[in-house]
Amino acid sequence: MKYQLKRQKTKFSVPRLIGRTLVLLFLIALIPAAYFLPSMLIKGQAAEYYCRNIFQYVSILPNAINTVFPFSLTEMFVVVGSVSVVVVIIGFIVRCGTVAYHKGFKHMLRHIYTVLRVVAIIGIVAALMFEFMHGINYNRTPVRKTMHLYGDDRPYEDYEQALLWAYTGMVEARTSLGEDYNGVAHMDTSFESIVYDANVAVSAMSEHYDLGLSPNYIRAKPVMLSHLWRYTEIVGVYDAFLGEANINTDYMDILHIPITVCHEIVHAKGYASETDANMIAVLSCINSPRADFRYAGYFYIFMRLWGTVRDYAAYDGATMIDYASFDSFNPVRRDLRAYNRYLESFETGPIAELIARFSEDANNAFLESNGQEGGTDTYVVPHDAYVEYYCRYVRGDA
Repeated sequence: MKYQLKRQKTKFSVPRLIGRTLVLLFLIALIPAAYFLPSMLIKGQAAEYYCRNIFQYVSILPNAINTVFPFSLTEMFVVVGSVSVVVVIIGFIVRCGTVAYHKGFKHMLRHIYTVLRVVAIIGIVAALMFEFMHGINYNRTPVRKTMHLYGDDRPYEDYEQALLWAYTGMVEARTSLGEDYNGVAHMDTSFESIVYDANVAVSAMSEHYDLGLSPNYIRAKPVMLSHLWRYTEIVGVYDAFLGEANINTDYMDILHIPITVCHEIVHAKGYASETDANMIAVLSCINSPRADFRYAGYFYIFMRLWGTVRDYAAYDGATMIDYASFDSFNPVRRDLRAYNRYLESFETGPIAELIARFSEDANNAFLESNGQEGGTDTYVVPHDAYVEYYCRYVRGDA
């Protein structure tokens, strides 16, 4: 009995309490270190080497695991985890009170220390997982540099030709698509087939232009709660911890879904930058053998260039072609109106606006914390990149 009391007293001594506090503070300090240091240290050629040669092996196990499941593991963990966190916090508070009441304040401190130590260790592991699954990929060479799409200011004629190229590709692809009774086009195949063909398109783009994407197959997942998720105005999310691409499938809009699927697959294959992911996704679509993919890709480029060319023409005093007056544009107009009617079907009001604003701010803060200056503005690919692509790879400028 005396030995037990002595041992208990030693366990709760002031030096030991201070030591445990320092250990806990050290572990907590390691969380931001684990989150920021890998990206700070692995840059330039080292980051490019990692992304091209190592990332595929780091991500192969998460990719293989989530490919087995047809449903979104991310969605399951978010829904179940949200409830579990509340239950765990309540249980932790109750447990602390119970321990303090039955065994004393010192035992409660030991219990708190044990729990916080486990939480800190999990935080460190999670931060490292994020960095090696996504964070370091922000430092790789931009796609525009890899594909040599930086150039001098081009004249209005080049922009005009690029817009005509995008319009021609868009309407040609649209004529190959079927329509419903409202004259609206839809995706040609099932979601699984879309995902498979998106993998093929992205991988072909990577191989042809030596982009160094992971060859791992990415099974993008439809989210069951897509209708509710749509209020956040987010159409896709890459879960770096599971290596999983999640897609909002509430409305399989032919103008946007191919690019969204390709975009999230590009993230999972090794490009973290939103600008790079969007650019690879769009170019993968226009080079796909699928007409619905090409339609979405050319539509994106056309809409991206239309306003720019209009402003350029006004500045130069040139006359811009009025594509919207062409009969060939009418099917595109019907698809666009159908998408706008879908957006208008959502309730508006303070709560909906709050959800959208919170989502925007959170996403913006996340991108800024990873060195993406401009935050959510980085989703927009500079218009001149597509003009450069047209001039170099379509028109054949050396």
